[in-house]
Amino acid sequence: MGRVRITEITARSILTAQSGRDAIGYDYTINPYAGCAFGCEYCYVTKLLFGENAEERAATWGDWVEVKKNAVALLREKTHLVAGRKIFFSSATDPYQPIERRLGLTRALLEALFYAYPSLLTIQTRSPLVARDIDLLRQFGDSVEVGMSITTEDEAIRKIFEPSAPSIPRRLEAIRQVKEAGIRTHATIAPLLPCDPQRFASMLRPCVDGYWLDKLNLYDKKAKLLALYRQHGLKRFLGDRHYGVVQEALKEAFGQ
Repeated sequence: MGRVRITEITARSILTAQSGRDAIGYDYTINPYAGCAFGCEYCYVTKLLFGENAEERAATWGDWVEVKKNAVALLREKTHLVAGRKIFFSSATDPYQPIERRLGLTRALLEALFYAYPSLLTIQTRSPLVARDIDLLRQFGDSVEVGMSITTEDEAIRKIFEPSAPSIPRRLEAIRQVKEAGIRTHATIAPLLPCDPQRFASMLRPCVDGYWLDKLNLYDKKAKLLALYRQHGLKRFLGDRHYGVVQEALKEAFGQ
């Protein structure tokens, strides 16, 4: 991947209501950015892109990020909608991708959300930068939880499917810090990639309170993903057997 192109846009809204068949169990999602510099090979967001440039934007996923420059103002206008609601932050981007270190847009949105009193705020990221905001997240008390995307314990596998994302050890250390600060945590194993089930479970157990596990969904990237599995001799990890073995290892490790 080359240099990531960063642009600013004026968003029409920042709260996306969730309802109907595609709802994810939350009332609203918040995405401070469009696009994602991590550009994971399996990312489902590319199938959600629409408009005249959708195909090009999907093909260059990971090469561009759009900053919603008016996001905080939009949220402040709608805080009355958030009170007592469940918020997922974020569903179509990573709120702690590299540009966040300089801009602090996610932190500013979290500060606005604190005074909106959501009943549940779930932060979803794969970035160690989330540990920067431990001081703020602690103020939410029991209404906040942090999910760290960790799809394998194997750095060689991570580099095949998530070459621009932070290393697994850095993610584990960050989410351990969040947990030790008294904030609820979980590992988001979505999608499950090739791994050593027992080793993976034993690495996760000290660092998070729980986990969420999902299979690899090929979506619009079937040809590319299957080619990667074949190229690296990983086809044995496709299908239900690997998922089942990992699921059992996690259940044993977490006592579930």
